[in-house]
Formats: sequence, C-alpha cells, structure tokens
Amino acid sequence: MPDATDEDITNLEKGIFEAGAISKMLDENLSLLDIAKKITGDKNIKIIEDCKIPTYKCDCSKEKMENALVSIGKKELENIIQEDGKAELICHFCNKKYNFNKEELENLLKKIK
Repeated sequence: MPDATDEDITNLEKGIFEAGAISKMLDENLSLLDIAKKITGDKNIKIIEDCKIPTYKCDCSKEKMENALVSIGKKELENIIQEDGKAELICHFCNKKYNFNKEELENLLKKIK
C-alpha cells in the first residue's frame, strides 16, 4: 500500500482485528465484498474482479498431528500411553479430530528413541 498514510494503515489494522478470523467469516458465507466492507469500514468498495469465490481449506493431516505428538517428547508421550492409552488431537483451525490408539502412540514413541 504505497500511497497509504500511517492513519490508513492503523485503521485497516484495527478493522482486521475487529473483524475477527477470516475462517469464521467464510463459515458465515460472507462474500469477498462483505468481508472487504467489514474489514475496511468502507461501504463504497468497488468490485474490480468478480470471479473470485473465497474458500477455506485447512492443510492439517494425521502426519502433522503425529509430528506434534513426537515434539512433546518421550516422557510426555510415555505418560499419555500409561495414563490414557490413547490420544485425541483437534486441529485449532478446522476442528478436525485425529485419534491415536495405544499401538500408534507406541510406534511414535519408537521414533523418538
């Protein structure tokens, strides 16, 4: 935004903060125009290109969740195996659940050793 003033940037940052998560706006089926109006506070936005449809796609996977479990370390993973014998991880972006049984957790533990 080369022509933007400090005030313009401050107002835009404030609008982005107050608008909330883009994923929530997409879940509410807001159009790009509605999102732009909500973020900028400008009701007179002009559409330059009308063929874009916003979509939200999370790139989470069981493999990424496995890596997260490995990253907590040997002791913590051993505690989970001993106390619960299973684990459920939930993606903080899309809320997809990933379940790991005792055997899967033990296999992950072997990766740490």
